[in-house]
Amino acid sequence: MSGNAVRQEEAAEVVVAVLPKQDPEEVSTREKEMGSEVSDIELKARAVVIQSDEDYQAAGEFGVQIKKAAGEVVDFFKPMKDAAYQAHKAICDREKAMLAPLKAAEQALKQTMGEYSMEQERKRREAEEAARKAAEEETRRKLEEASALDKEGKTEEAEAALTEAEIMETAGRAVFVPSSVPKAKGVSASADWEITGIDSKAVPLSINGAELRPVDKAAVMRLIRASKGTIQIPGITYRETKKLSFSKK
Repeated sequence: MSGNAVRQEEAAEVVVAVLPKQDPEEVSTREKEMGSEVSDIELKARAVVIQSDEDYQAAGEFGVQIKKAAGEVVDFFKPMKDAAYQAHKAICDREKAMLAPLKAAEQALKQTMGEYSMEQERKRREAEEAARKAAEEETRRKLEEASALDKEGKTEEAEAALTEAEIMETAGRAVFVPSSVPKAKGVSASADWEITGIDSKAVPLSINGAELRPVDKAAVMRLIRASKGTIQIPGITYRETKKLSFSKK
């Protein structure tokens, strides 16, 4: 950003914040006077004693004066509040405009990183499933071998093959391929889900006490997240995604 642009923005901000047609010294003097006046009014109100109908009427008139004084205070500060509001709004609008591309950039980056993370998870699950199937196939082969050896009368060899089959079956149930998704400093990731399709007519009226029709996406997402992506909802299709967040440090 050039120096001229910076000075122009600073000048614009100053103009917005200036109170319309008000001398700051006059405002400051009047505010001090008003502060003294309202303090006196408070002291007088606390000192009021009512012992007759006339005192009561006088107190009522004093109350009207208090209300009038309160209105004058509100009117006094209104121009300053309006100017402050306009200045704040203008600054917020400029901040919003400057943040917009950063938010878009963050969203795009999160999507790209999330897609990579999900692809790595897909590969991990495939590898895990392949290892499980390989173990199952080896278990089946060993059982067939044990059966053939037993028919040949080779009891010891058959028992050894059967033991190996049991070991492979146990190993198949315990197959686990660790995640290969890389870690990045300042980035945290958690599982999330997104709705990919809705057949409104097929969605039930409610599930687990949650009203779903007319289709309430927020209620549907609460159910999906609460079940950690295991719930089946008629008329709703969804998929797992990655929720990413970046730290400021």
